[in-house]
Amino acid sequence: MRLRDELLLFITASGIVLPDDVGTDTSLIRSGLLDSSALFELALWVEDRVAVGLDLTSFDLAEEWDTLAKLERFIERHRRSAL
Repeated sequence: MRLRDELLLFITASGIVLPDDVGTDTSLIRSGLLDSSALFELALWVEDRVAVGLDLTSFDLAEEWDTLAKLERFIERHRRSAL
């Protein structure tokens, strides 16, 4: 399964209702689609994927995780650095 599909599955399984036209550049945080509880759950999910301690204070969450595309890049970048 592609990472984007995993992200979408996780987000929707968390009870978040995404618009039908959600795309890779749809705002998730600034639009209010993801609230603080959803972001916390997402942080745990991302940390599980990158297999490293994730310091949420070391980056701008609203900037680096605001879209599916940005989330995918973040995860891929941190996966590589963990190897």
